[in-house]
Amino acid sequence: MRLLDYSVQGKTRAITQLTIHLENEQMVTFRSSDDPAIVVTHGKHTMLTRFFELCASEAPENQVAKSALYQDIPKLFRWDTKAKRWVRRKRYQAALGRMIHVSPRDMQRFYMRALLCHRKRPTSFENLRTVDGVTYDSYREAALHAGYHENDSEWVACMTEASQFRMPYQLRQLFATIIVYSQVVEVGTLWERFYCDLSLDFGYKYRSLEGHAKEDMVKFHTLKSLNDLLLAPGSAVAHFEDLPQLCEYPHLVLDSLLQNHLIRREMEGYNHDVLQETVDQEHLLNGEQRSVYSTIINAVDNPTPGNTLFFIDGPGGTGKSLLLEHILAKVRLSGMIALAVALPLCCSWVAALYF
Repeated sequence: MRLLDYSVQGKTRAITQLTIHLENEQMVTFRSSDDPAIVVTHGKHTMLTRFFELCASEAPENQVAKSALYQDIPKLFRWDTKAKRWVRRKRYQAALGRMIHVSPRDMQRFYMRALLCHRKRPTSFENLRTVDGVTYDSYREAALHAGYHENDSEWVACMTEASQFRMPYQLRQLFATIIVYSQVVEVGTLWERFYCDLSLDFGYKYRSLEGHAKEDMVKFHTLKSLNDLLLAPGSAVAHFEDLPQLCEYPHLVLDSLLQNHLIRREMEGYNHDVLQETVDQEHLLNGEQRSVYSTIINAVDNPTPGNTLFFIDGPGGTGKSLLLEHILAKVRLSGMIALAVALPLCCSWVAALYF
């Protein structure tokens, strides 16, 4: 009971949170007891895909959707959670649609959201990326050509002023802050424009080098310094497609890692003659061992984003240790680091975790 029974809150609108996802990347939730076929069927339909279907529909009751933005659909339709479809409202209800927030770091979804804020009657993901009859490969390109984002003149002016009195490291700090927390349209162009100022200290440090060797060394260390600054707010150079990437300089990445005494000691401890002898005995692996061996080595040679985990299980004496010795030797001989860590379990067995 409130003092004097005054009303302290009120609700005037029903808010519908609208999903945003790339094609075939929607989140699907289900119970372990659900029929897989039903899960797959229901997972295909989301608020966004059903919105596209509304815009493509010729049904009389759906024509009103063609003149509405995605965020306005809840005013005209209600979302049937069970049937996973938009149903035309029979009477007026004070309702609002709100597209979920998307960080500028999630570049494709961010620009997809921008397109959905302005484009009416998109009929598909591909149609949403089509501007003036041209279908672009990314939502970013489509949004920029549609003129939904301003140019980077504000950030150019900021960097120009700072470059007059800031040291290169401070400029890299500023550059990292701008691209992480602001909506920079052309990150690569901004980088190229101020690259000389951003890399001035490394240009002096490696002034004794000449030609491509100097150019590669300066650019790599400038990128690495920028990447270290981006790690603090949870980002990285790899998150920005327009920027040069550290992986373009694999030999310099390795040299940089070797400056860490722990990594250097690990790699210097490898006996290459023994490793080569082990690799030369691959033919001793049986069929099952070779299948596991090939799968893991292929994953090492062709890495994918994220972590990859393999679990090898088998009774004692079936050749797990031999298999793992061959995997370690192959990886180490190729110039990479492979660590073997044994953890004692609650009983007398020992588990070997290789990564």
